[in-house]
Amino acid sequence: MRAFFACSAAAIAAWAVGVSLGADRVAEHLKSENYTVKWGAARTFDRGADLEIGDGAGHAFKLGWLRFKPGKGRVDVLSIDLNGGWHQYRSKWPPDLAPVSVKCARMNPDAYAALLHDQARIDAAVLHPVEQDFVETSSQDFWADIRLTAGKKTLVDVEWAGYWGTGDEVNFAKPQAAVAIGNAAVEGLEFKAHTPTPEERAWASAKFARDWKRMKGSESHWWVREEYIVMIGVAGDASALPALRGPLAGEPKDRCAYFAVNAITRLTGKDVRDKPVEEMDVEKTRRRLIDTVWGGK
Repeated sequence: MRAFFACSAAAIAAWAVGVSLGADRVAEHLKSENYTVKWGAARTFDRGADLEIGDGAGHAFKLGWLRFKPGKGRVDVLSIDLNGGWHQYRSKWPPDLAPVSVKCARMNPDAYAALLHDQARIDAAVLHPVEQDFVETSSQDFWADIRLTAGKKTLVDVEWAGYWGTGDEVNFAKPQAAVAIGNAAVEGLEFKAHTPTPEERAWASAKFARDWKRMKGSESHWWVREEYIVMIGVAGDASALPALRGPLAGEPKDRCAYFAVNAITRLTGKDVRDKPVEEMDVEKTRRRLIDTVWGGK
């Protein structure tokens, strides 16, 4: 999985020097002129807790999920990545492409415990904005998400989507730091191509349904929603279909409706789409799809 947050060469060099000198890597990720940090007492997270990390870059058409699942003597790390890139097209809709890769690796439990410790420190940090004479903004849109659960208990659940800006940094700094620390933790792992298991597909579908409720209606998440739909069409299972009915029934001119048609087609193997797909009449096609998959209900 990639880290999508751009840094200057100078910042990268400074970070590397800090690490070599034994600097606090968490503190290095939470350092800015736009906010101050008060370090609270960090909780001790159970080594058996499941960690999910997500990040993406809107202009790069990239989005990824990492799942850390502890097992006996190991931690399984699942990586699901969409790397669409930017392409011009002249058709009514974007080409029906789903460049999603699934890989897996194993992590040492002690390394995972260290990662959880870092995440606990980020969670405990309290940020206060610094008054600014002027606010800098950027066209760089990104998404960062972290969720930690132990059984049915949610320990951490923080995410942010939008454009980089000094005025918002106090809000996105912690999820951004959590993602950066998580991505760094897996850099040395040996990831191999992987076919998702039924359990992993069910997890991905549940994640899609849960996150969709949170993102629905949010203007800053528009591109995240689109890429979520493309990803679940490859990595999910039939349990994602009820959640996909939402975007399928949305405004026909919304690309989410088009992507939902394609995702449902992949998940069910029932293709009633117009040919060429990129010129389809979404309104008519989704009616046929509802008749075929749900019996018109």
